[in-house]
Amino acid sequence: MSEEKKDKIKNGQVLAFPIPIKNKEVVEKLRETLVYVQEKANEYLEFAHKNKLYGIFDENKSKYSYKVLEPIFVKLYKESKMPSRINRGVLEIVGRTMRQIRDRMRVFDLLMNETTDPKQWTNKLLIKNEIFEKAHYVKNIKEQVVNYKRKYRNVPEDFYALQKPPKIKKKILTYAPDDGQAIKINKHKNKIKLSFKVINRKGTKIKWSWLETIIKLPAFLEDKQITSPDIRFDCIRGDYLPVLDFKVTIPKPKKQKNENFITIDWGVRKLITLCVFNNKGEQLSQPHFTNFNRIQQKLERIYKDIDIWKSKRDKLLYKNSLFKKCNREIAKRWNKISAINKEISHTAANIIVFFAKNYNCSKIYYEDLRSLKSRSHSRNKNRQINTTVRQKIISFVDYKAALSGISIQKPIHPAGTSSICPKCSHKGQHLKASDSTCKKHKSHSWFYCQNCKFSADRDYIACLNIARKIIFKKNLKKCTKTVVYKKTRLPDSLFCQDATATTNCGGHIHYLKGWIHSVSISSKVVQKSFNSFKGTIFGILRT
Repeated sequence: MSEEKKDKIKNGQVLAFPIPIKNKEVVEKLRETLVYVQEKANEYLEFAHKNKLYGIFDENKSKYSYKVLEPIFVKLYKESKMPSRINRGVLEIVGRTMRQIRDRMRVFDLLMNETTDPKQWTNKLLIKNEIFEKAHYVKNIKEQVVNYKRKYRNVPEDFYALQKPPKIKKKILTYAPDDGQAIKINKHKNKIKLSFKVINRKGTKIKWSWLETIIKLPAFLEDKQITSPDIRFDCIRGDYLPVLDFKVTIPKPKKQKNENFITIDWGVRKLITLCVFNNKGEQLSQPHFTNFNRIQQKLERIYKDIDIWKSKRDKLLYKNSLFKKCNREIAKRWNKISAINKEISHTAANIIVFFAKNYNCSKIYYEDLRSLKSRSHSRNKNRQINTTVRQKIISFVDYKAALSGISIQKPIHPAGTSSICPKCSHKGQHLKASDSTCKKHKSHSWFYCQNCKFSADRDYIACLNIARKIIFKKNLKKCTKTVVYKKTRLPDSLFCQDATATTNCGGHIHYLKGWIHSVSISSKVVQKSFNSFKGTIFGILRT
């Protein structure tokens, strides 16, 4: 475990609160400074890749990247004309990127030592060597090697032949290694006076000078200790502004010790389906389906706009002025998609944590579909499956749940979860609807078992089978144990996305203001799903 993770566990959860800067003069100076910093960071990364330096963090395990990298980049630092504390911030960002690539290199080397045939690469090879926490890299590296082999007709000699020199695409700088020589922070009640060291160009000469601004703090940060922030550029309500990420340490909460847990299934028609169980094999809640059809339709419209602009651009010459306009319009739409996906991720994470807290759950389990790729469907369906923000949702759930003492568990392998009957363990069929018996296809949304006549929504079936894997720890086809269904009253309250969000409720549909008909939680269960549980004490997985 890294020193950074140990500190995080010992001291509590570190959260970053973003505060935008709107002063036009300051915005322009910071943009110019961060563009220069970005160029130098990419020069450092290119040098590290060329000289094969990713393994340096195996020899020196200091939690501060700049301390490891400073002696190596002395010559480049002198040429960069950056102040020493700005340079340290750049090296810290470079170090974060290098550590991530080092993890990928470690996985690649392990797989290559086992076999040079990428088709045989599986997560089990990593679990053998006790690095299963990086198992989700396997699919990405496997795909990368297969593409390399298709292009060059042989496997790469080493990781450096496979990996292109990395680049930092976002304008970002951390002031974490600073001691007041790159940024000065003076706090007074609900305001902060900030002084930044920014770049001043005079012809070919580069000088650095101080620039001051004042920002107002939100109420919840007034009594908190402010530490050195990170600064980055982000799109805020249509404006590209610098954002300060102030870091605050939240005390570590007590871990929940209840036996209840939540299972999560990823879907295409429904974003997530979740259900609550306990260790005795009782199902405590109805399944909850999170629908986002309207937002999905909006994303499809934006994707179509991107395709239209791309087709216009492809007919133009590179030097044509309209070529740049097409690129700008495409970039705008990608930024929109990114912002929508971020909102969806936050909302879905809030839903999961809300139900975990209301049912006193101590653990959250989910299917390992974060790197799922689809090529067997239509173009729109493939894009819909491949662009679902599973990884981002899990990362948000991880820290939001930790604030309540709830832990997110190792992902469950998805094999057979939506195709095996949770009552009799026979393989079922997928139908188009509950009253349809002839139209069968693996992509349809309704599950039906010919052996025991049990039928239900396939995403709900997946939740049940995930619970089986957790409780009974057996192969689904061999397991014949069942989960008892125990109906409980649903809570009336709902989550809040942030301090300003208001909650609306209409019948069985709950939603946040601004998300009407876009992201909704439907707790209204198809009655047919529960017919087989009435009057019984066994429910789902029976001998």
